[in-house]
Amino acid sequence: MSEAVKETKAQRVERLKRELNPWEAHAEIERFAREGWDSVPPEWLGTYFRWWGIYTQGDGVGAIGGKGGEGKAVRHFMVRIRIPNGVIESSQLRTIADLAEWHGRGIADITVRQNFQLHWVTLEALPDVFRALWLQGVTTMGSCGDVTRNVTGCPVAGLDADELIDASPLVLEATRMLNGNPAFYNLPRKFKVSISGCRAWCTYPEINDIGLTATRHPAGGEIGFTVRVGGGLSTDPHLGVPLDAFVPANRALAVVRAIAEVFRESDVLRQNRERARLKFLFLQQGWTAARFLAALEERLGSPLPPGVPEDPPDDAYRDHVGIHPQQAPGTCYVGVAVLRGRLGAEQLRVAADLADRYGTGALRTTSMQNLVIPNVPTKRAGALVRGLEAADFVLDASPFRRGTVACTGTEFCKLALTETKGLDLGRTTPPIAAILDFMFDRLPNPMLCAVQIFEMTDAVSLSTLEGKFDWSIVHIYGLNAPGQNHGLLIGSRGWRPDHHLS
Repeated sequence: MSEAVKETKAQRVERLKRELNPWEAHAEIERFAREGWDSVPPEWLGTYFRWWGIYTQGDGVGAIGGKGGEGKAVRHFMVRIRIPNGVIESSQLRTIADLAEWHGRGIADITVRQNFQLHWVTLEALPDVFRALWLQGVTTMGSCGDVTRNVTGCPVAGLDADELIDASPLVLEATRMLNGNPAFYNLPRKFKVSISGCRAWCTYPEINDIGLTATRHPAGGEIGFTVRVGGGLSTDPHLGVPLDAFVPANRALAVVRAIAEVFRESDVLRQNRERARLKFLFLQQGWTAARFLAALEERLGSPLPPGVPEDPPDDAYRDHVGIHPQQAPGTCYVGVAVLRGRLGAEQLRVAADLADRYGTGALRTTSMQNLVIPNVPTKRAGALVRGLEAADFVLDASPFRRGTVACTGTEFCKLALTETKGLDLGRTTPPIAAILDFMFDRLPNPMLCAVQIFEMTDAVSLSTLEGKFDWSIVHIYGLNAPGQNHGLLIGSRGWRPDHHLS
């Protein structure tokens, strides 16, 4: 009798997805909460929970504490709250603050996809967390898993005096079209979409699976979008491939859906979980921009107009920190830096109260893990800033504080290689914060300074390496500059130039 062939990781996940759409099984989560941890089967802990924005929390050691590149889990969860386009109201923010205090040990993180994350959430608390969010019109659905993640957009869409188009209605329509739709619950891997009318390209379209960026057609002045596909970081970082197409605004949603369908039907991407993102059609399957455009137009049923030249931003910063005029005369928005995206429950409440007092109760989260309060009378902006700075929000932030984003890190993530949120970059040898401030002041286009475990081709980035000295593991940070194939190695034992960090 022949021995049964063991399933690969990819085969197992694909089988589980065929067997169940987790979006149709929320009642199971309610049951698990009633019956306790031992009632939760492995397929929920390792797979299905993610469709509801739930990850098992790491033990604080990270990937090196487990096997196969994944660390050990504890009996707590990370819960990711979906905030389309980063648009949130003060009442919703207060609810997140309450949940952070009651169930998350007093902290919440803004993510690079404009979401909020809670940590330390227990299984028994999940139903209460969901209900509190739903009563505020907020959900966790689709913020994790092999689905379309939070659709990002310019946080000051519809407000910014300099924008080309308010793309936020398209972001919300794309969210309704894809999130919770059973036709799109089973994609090969996560799928990230950005739609923005912002001249600053603040959503980083280059590192999304779909990046729609507003542009003006030089012939007739029509506002439409350029489109990039296959961008992404992590394994084999890859900038999105521009397609030779101009997307009229009234065809943007059809283009997003068609690209999602091309991705969904790409069975070749379902063979290896580490090579399943859309970018691997280009990196490993021989696809070109022309081939992808042909597949897209076949889905659409008609061709798109040819592409037009883009106008990339010149500013080193792609965020909205500072005081900026809005379209309405006499109003402005105020953007403040949040170091590493981490906030305490009381800070969240202060921000909500200030948004009510000085604005209209509206707030926005950004892809740089920062916070914006819009609709502020210009003459009251100074008072708002003083209130924000009293709560440790910073308007006039250093390049490092303004430009740093941080992944979850080993504190909570089973896949992380190092600490990020709690890392004191001013105490390394030499201080990494000082080096980054120096580089931001002198580099021609320092788009992003990322305290992350991945690298960006066109960004200042910190990537984590592991080194073993005297039988103990220490962390070494590889610091790369944009467009360079060399950098510095920085660690607890000093620093040296390195020419092998590309």
